[in-house]
Amino acid sequence: MGWHIVQKLVEGTGAHSTIVGKYWITAFFVLRFLLVISIAKASWSGDQGDMVCNTLSPGCKNVCFNQFSPISPIRYWFFQILSVSLASIIFSIYTTHKLALVTRAIRQKKKWKAAEKEKNKNSVKFKNLVYLSKSGHFELTLKEAIKKMTKTKRLWPRNSSLTILQSYFSLIFSCILLQVVLRLAIEIAFMVGQYFLYTYKFIVPELWQCRHWPCPGVVDCFVSRPKEKTIMLCSFYVTGCIMIVLNIIELYHIGGNVAKAWSNRSQDITKEVF
Repeated sequence: MGWHIVQKLVEGTGAHSTIVGKYWITAFFVLRFLLVISIAKASWSGDQGDMVCNTLSPGCKNVCFNQFSPISPIRYWFFQILSVSLASIIFSIYTTHKLALVTRAIRQKKKWKAAEKEKNKNSVKFKNLVYLSKSGHFELTLKEAIKKMTKTKRLWPRNSSLTILQSYFSLIFSCILLQVVLRLAIEIAFMVGQYFLYTYKFIVPELWQCRHWPCPGVVDCFVSRPKEKTIMLCSFYVTGCIMIVLNIIELYHIGGNVAKAWSNRSQDITKEVF
């Protein structure tokens, strides 16, 4: 699988993240990608070769293995990584799109400002320019632009850079907040799901006793490399707790700006122009 594509997309969120968000991205790649793709994959093959049962009854070994591991932990962790990455990728696409719109809006406002200066500087020349064309399309567009400028408030305030930053901040802040909340919910959901999905919880047993049909009574099954699997399992619980703590810290870090972003929600430069 092209995990490098996912890595590049998630890395793109760092440009619009807080300092805690940048720490989260680093921890995500080091603790998740490195642990699952490079280390844990060698421990969990996910097939029946990991278990040997002392029975010759047809179908018994399959049933016991399904009970022991309903889903391969590696595939479960891969799906968790993709789910968490999806929230960051959607945020990255949205912010890139909004940033492009804001850049276009700023450029358009500069053109309007230049046209307004030209009108005030030489009104006679402006009037002559309006009546040059016979088609009427160019001067109509120019008239509408100037008319829109004169009716609205000051389009390019003195503290223009601050206004643009507030506008852009308000545009993406709700998306940042939603992204962190979604990441936190996904992490908690997968950790809880992992706890209830596997019967061995935190410690992988060396001996697994199966009592399911069609097994004749109690069947003893032996798991290969149980200590190694236990270490990998506990490591993923620990990394999950670290990611949850980082998400909570980031929520606390950006929580003080909720009121500011809400008060500036109407300052959308893209709606003024487009």
